[in-house]
Amino acid sequence: MKLLYLAPDPVPAPKGASVRIARTVQTLRDLGHDVETLTPAADGGAPGNFLARMLAFRAEAGGWLAARRADAVQFRSIWEGLPAVAWARRAGARAIFEAHGFPSVELAYHFPALARHGRVLDKIIAEERRVLEASDAVHVPSLTTARFVRRLGVPAARIHVIPNAVDPVLFAPPAAPPPDTPPFRAVYLGTLSPWQGLGTLLEALALRRGTAGVELHVVGPQKSAWAQALRAHARALRVHHALQLSDPVAQADVAPILRTAHVCVAPLADDARNSLQGCCPIKLLEYMAAGRPILATRLPVVEEIVEHGVTGYLVQPGSAAALADGLRWMLAHPVEREALGARARQAVLARWTPAEFRRRLARAVDAVAGVGAS
Repeated sequence: MKLLYLAPDPVPAPKGASVRIARTVQTLRDLGHDVETLTPAADGGAPGNFLARMLAFRAEAGGWLAARRADAVQFRSIWEGLPAVAWARRAGARAIFEAHGFPSVELAYHFPALARHGRVLDKIIAEERRVLEASDAVHVPSLTTARFVRRLGVPAARIHVIPNAVDPVLFAPPAAPPPDTPPFRAVYLGTLSPWQGLGTLLEALALRRGTAGVELHVVGPQKSAWAQALRAHARALRVHHALQLSDPVAQADVAPILRTAHVCVAPLADDARNSLQGCCPIKLLEYMAAGRPILATRLPVVEEIVEHGVTGYLVQPGSAAALADGLRWMLAHPVEREALGARARQAVLARWTPAEFRRRLARAVDAVAGVGAS
């Protein structure tokens, strides 16, 4: 099958979205499909803020599609999705929406004033509905996201749950855990967006309840307002000395960082982005594959991956005290802590491998091809 694949994230790049895109495209090609891709330049492409860049990419996608023929088009957002479904309708092709994020949910984090602009939000919601209605299939990364798109009117038969995957060889565990002596290192991978809950984690460090001697190593984009806000929050809490910020690194360089961790953290907030829209945090899978103990918040998207007391330690979201208590337990129980990491590694080998990703994606794409052939 000839398939056009469009995504608004640059590839290759350290971001989890880019990792997923690269895996999806390569898996489709391994399955024998002829895949042509359109993604922005690694330098960010068009100038301007997030919304301006997405609208510029929409225009580019429309022109790119107009010059091509294919059996299907797959896309990751409504920005390129609107011209993609219009092209599919004209070309008699199938449209696959790989739905990971919805602007009606996420744009408020980028533009807090958006809530005061009802017309803009209404237009975005209408575009989301148009793209969902026109898609022959909707691929989602979690059961939480599947429930969200069902609420938006998508029939269950058109929804395919395809969680992220991780390479267990690339993320092999350390030969031995780091010494159980201070400084104790907590590692976080990913964006510094508000929905990640890093502010609450800094507040946990400030409580000093069993967190003395803990260093937090955050690996994520540094040139952003969110990074500036995180630094300012750390200074205000007087924990800036315990915070180490590093730019994102290529996947091959992530595993060595994880191997230095006494604990890996994912303090996700209980908000619309995580608990309503849903996600599949690739950081959790990377932590697990590396065999490192996980401290995370108890959200449905997390519990789809991590089981409390078995493959990780889960605490109440949005609570600095709960996170501090979780850190204290981790540091006080080194044997149990390492056992969590070992079991997490085994869980990845059983459920989140590239082979399982390939199986799910093949089944989903074959289902759409079958619709077109009937």
